[in-house]
Amino acid sequence: MGIQIVKEYADEGRSGLDLRKRPGLLRLLSDVQSGAADFKIIIVYDVSRWGRFQEVDEAAYHEHTCRRAGIAVVYCAEQFANDGSPLASILKSIKRTMAAEFSRELSGKVFAAQCRFISMGYKQGGHAGYGFRRLAVTADGTPRRVLEYNEAKGAITDRVLLILGPENEVAMVNRIYSSYLDDGLSEAAIARWLNAEKVGNEFSRAWTQSMVNSILTNLKYIGHLIFNRRSSKLSQRREHNARSEWIINENAVESLLSVEVFERAQKERVRRNRRYDASELITLLQDCHKRNGFVTAKIIAADRALPDPQLFSRMFGSLILAYDAAGLPRSPLKGFVDTKRLLLTFRQRLFAEAESLAAAAGVEVTRCEAPYTLVFNGKCALRIEVATRRKPVRGEPNWRVVPRASVDFILLARFDPDTATLLNYYLVPATCLLNGPIYLKGKNLAKYSSLAFDSLRSIFGLA
Repeated sequence: MGIQIVKEYADEGRSGLDLRKRPGLLRLLSDVQSGAADFKIIIVYDVSRWGRFQEVDEAAYHEHTCRRAGIAVVYCAEQFANDGSPLASILKSIKRTMAAEFSRELSGKVFAAQCRFISMGYKQGGHAGYGFRRLAVTADGTPRRVLEYNEAKGAITDRVLLILGPENEVAMVNRIYSSYLDDGLSEAAIARWLNAEKVGNEFSRAWTQSMVNSILTNLKYIGHLIFNRRSSKLSQRREHNARSEWIINENAVESLLSVEVFERAQKERVRRNRRYDASELITLLQDCHKRNGFVTAKIIAADRALPDPQLFSRMFGSLILAYDAAGLPRSPLKGFVDTKRLLLTFRQRLFAEAESLAAAAGVEVTRCEAPYTLVFNGKCALRIEVATRRKPVRGEPNWRVVPRASVDFILLARFDPDTATLLNYYLVPATCLLNGPIYLKGKNLAKYSSLAFDSLRSIFGLA
């Protein structure tokens, strides 16, 4: 016809259902819409080459885009002229519908074939999974070779069987189940120790919680071959299917675990993942206290009737607050946590006051990278400490002053846990701590009286 071909756009081996997966067609439409196309005619094999879109008007829209830009569309294999006549429009509409229907019918045929192959014990796509390998076999069942990760079978007529992997992987799967069931480890904790022990996996990357979850939930570990758990037919969004829609071939694969162990793991997952409200958690804590006489995080973790301790922390803010909500008596541990929180509050307040008072006294003050440390005039480093009274098994109660590296002075505030107040302050030079910590107590307070101050203002000469 005397037409000179100047450019070709092709989507070889691409699905015609989704424009986003058609780089050739996208490039064509972009060139057409830019207004800088160096051609006047687009030659298309037939109507279906625009795509087998399930929305048949989409193909018409793309053709209209080209014609609106002044570029004619010519079909090679169609028996009608694309001249805009009513007959051509009707025929093109029929052809677009036929193209869409062809994809729908083909999708049904492919799905039926996949289901039949599953019933025959052949794996349909996807990787093998930790502890397994894929074995390529010929159409008559003769083994070819074990396929590596991301390796495709050699011929289209070949099939793939799922076989057990190396012994070390099989043993590791059993260890994962044991850690989950017997040791009470979470999926995230199992992933951490797998990474810590540098256990390899098929992806050659770090273990994640989802990878451990897959091992703990996949039915192939008890010999079942599963298909259609998720589907994405006709390029629609991938969806999880109901269990009634799964295609299951039991005993298609050599079992790696006992059914009893697998079912125990599923029951444990249901128990751990159950959603509790605050009132249920409070009742569980109260019952636990009645059984044991006291409650700790270790007791909660070991009690199969209770969820993970972290759930209590997330619900109430902390385990201590959960105990308070349940009306449980306060233990020494709870008192220690409260005291520690109060000491931190005092320390933050003293740090801010010391910084402010030093500046008011005309001293140049800068904050150091070390925690709660101030540097005065670029030379003298002062660290703020708050110490609570210690009660050793032997000896009298005391307040300990610990030496700190690269510090010239330590400003220690003595905290009285009985009254929850600060008693006084000690400005201790680093030279006094060269031989190790000193312990302020009744018999030596007079010895260190020259270092004692009643207020922060007096330390900075502002009293």
